[in-house]
Amino acid sequence: MSVPKVNTVVWLYHDHAEELRRIARKNARAERAWLAEQREALHLNPSDPTPEELRTEVLRLRPDNWPGESHMVEAAMRVRLSAPDLAGPWAPFSATEVEAQRLSGRRVGSPNRNFSEKMAFDLAADVVDAARLAAHRVSEPIIATMRAEKLIGPCPRRSRHALARKQELQAQVYTVGRIVREAIATITGL
Repeated sequence: MSVPKVNTVVWLYHDHAEELRRIARKNARAERAWLAEQREALHLNPSDPTPEELRTEVLRLRPDNWPGESHMVEAAMRVRLSAPDLAGPWAPFSATEVEAQRLSGRRVGSPNRNFSEKMAFDLAADVVDAARLAAHRVSEPIIATMRAEKLIGPCPRRSRHALARKQELQAQVYTVGRIVREAIATITGL
């Protein structure tokens, strides 16, 4: 039985996206080389179709031996989500929170970064759900502090101190994108 996947779009830094693509291309070349060796061992001509058993073997081996971008990101997210700061246990979303998760746009309180690359990953639904819950629960007290200090919402004139405080708190807010970016940083070493 296949695991349901969720197409997840994330904004990244250019260097991280490029390195992730480079690693995925290297893995794809290694997969093609292995497949060519297997075809040669079976004495197949270039025009002969690849036997189904061999194609199935490639699918079985790919996640561990030649992972693509989505496989790498999903595995790294599982590791990141098991770290003490994100592992929980977390109370499940309330009905109101579930509805709020469906809203588009930047999350309240999240920092406004300038990312240059947008990538889409097909991630296991349980990983995406765990990232949403962890990001929300970790950020709850920070966003509550921002609201209490009136650092969220329109305010045409904030003092330098208030702006600095807002930026300090925003840097602590977690989003699914931040979790993905932190996971990618472990893959790329950047």
